[in-house]
Order: sequence, then C-alpha cells, then structure tokens
Amino acid sequence: MMMTEEQFERMTFEKLAIEKLEEYIKKIVSRLAAETWLDPDEALAILENIHVEMLSELKSAVETFEDDANNQTIRRIGSLKLSWEIEKAIEAISNATDLNTEEITTIFSDKPGSTLADIAFRLHKQSAHDRASF
Repeated sequence: MMMTEEQFERMTFEKLAIEKLEEYIKKIVSRLAAETWLDPDEALAILENIHVEMLSELKSAVETFEDDANNQTIRRIGSLKLSWEIEKAIEAISNATDLNTEEITTIFSDKPGSTLADIAFRLHKQSAHDRASF
C-alpha cells in the first residue's frame, strides 16, 4: 500500500517533532547535570528513578530541615538544590508536552537506561494520546 503525500508529511512532521523534543530533553538533562554538579548520565538516572510521590517527599523533607550542623546543612542544601532542579526539569518537560508530573515520571521510570530518543518518543506518544482524548 502506497503512502499518501498527507501521510508522508504527517510522518515527517512527527519525526521532526520527536527529534526536537529529544534535543530539548537533552538540554534539560544537561542543565540539571550542570546545576547539580552531576554528569548527564547521572542526572538522567535520577530522573529515571524519581516518581511523583518521591518528589513531594523530598520537597517536604527539604522544607523542614534544621540548621543543626554545617555538614548536615550543606548536605540538605544540596538536596534542596537537587529537588529544585528536578522540579524545574519536570516542569520544563511538562510545558513542552502538556503532560503532568505523574505521566512524565512514569515515562522516565518505566524503562531505566533508555536513550533520550526513546524517552522523547514515549513522551511525544503520550502527549499525542492525551490531546486526542480531548
């Protein structure tokens, strides 16, 4: 069966959209890595292991810390920075895809070790599915 010009254009558009999303996610992961002094693979691994419930737990733990010792404070400030940067990364992905935090963390955690291309594809697919539901 031959592909119509419209189908070809739609397929090309989808491919370009996924590639653009992949580049955007790469920038987000790189920014997360730079802001938290991690390498990009470690930053991606953190995103793959964070679930929506963990974000709220981390946030509340960080919000209630006490200045009990310099070492503890430094560690907690690091946690605060990490929590803040993870939230910013997920928010940026949400703004780009119209997905909620739970959908994003599920996509990242479903297949640990995924490539950015695979993550971008799954984010794009879920976003398209959600838009089609409206």
